[in-house]
Amino acid sequence: MLDLPAHIPLVFILTTLATYIIFIFAMLNSKDERVKKRANFIAVVMLLWLIFQSTLSLNKWYMDRTSVPPHLAFPLITSIVVIVLLFILKRGKKLLDGLSLETLTWLHTVRIPVELCLLWLAMHKQVPFSMTFEGYNFDIAFGLTAPIMAILYFRKKKISRSILLGWNVLALISVVAVVIRAIGAVPSPIQAWDFAQPNYAVLHFPFIWLPAFVVPAVVLAHLVAFRQLRRKTV
Repeated sequence: MLDLPAHIPLVFILTTLATYIIFIFAMLNSKDERVKKRANFIAVVMLLWLIFQSTLSLNKWYMDRTSVPPHLAFPLITSIVVIVLLFILKRGKKLLDGLSLETLTWLHTVRIPVELCLLWLAMHKQVPFSMTFEGYNFDIAFGLTAPIMAILYFRKKKISRSILLGWNVLALISVVAVVIRAIGAVPSPIQAWDFAQPNYAVLHFPFIWLPAFVVPAVVLAHLVAFRQLRRKTV
């Protein structure tokens, strides 16, 4: 583990736990009983994935800076494959359609503590400042506005479906831009920028959970929103 003040990894662990719990509630709050019944199984699978990633990072597997592609590609590619399968398989599509979009909208609030952790990490030279809201990362704005969108659309019925859809589009563009920035700053043969202060933290526990779980959960929440809003199921 990195030599950091205890509050930084603690806040990030709690943020990951919050992401995990909110995603489970997105299943438990479903109107589809079949989705609710799958919640326990999916919760176990996600927990095992988090433990597996923790084991790899604690054993310094991600510290190999010479591998091409970098080992960090493993959780990223795995997440992409899982998301694609969810959108093409019949059972996967039923699961996506059954998730509570209101709960998934609240999930985006985890971006607030994530951004605070990134800033703290940058201050300790573990990630570049370009990855924080002092640089090119505007993700915190979507974490702050997520409760507003959830309340105005699902509770107050004050905004239209197109506004919520547009918010999701902008928020997804934001997180993808941050991911691209982060990948290019990872110390590896393909590093493209931020050589003076690279993206070092994500190679270590617990910050490996950012690319391995938190970011995929956020991206999936946006993609579910696109599917449900365009199909007018919410």
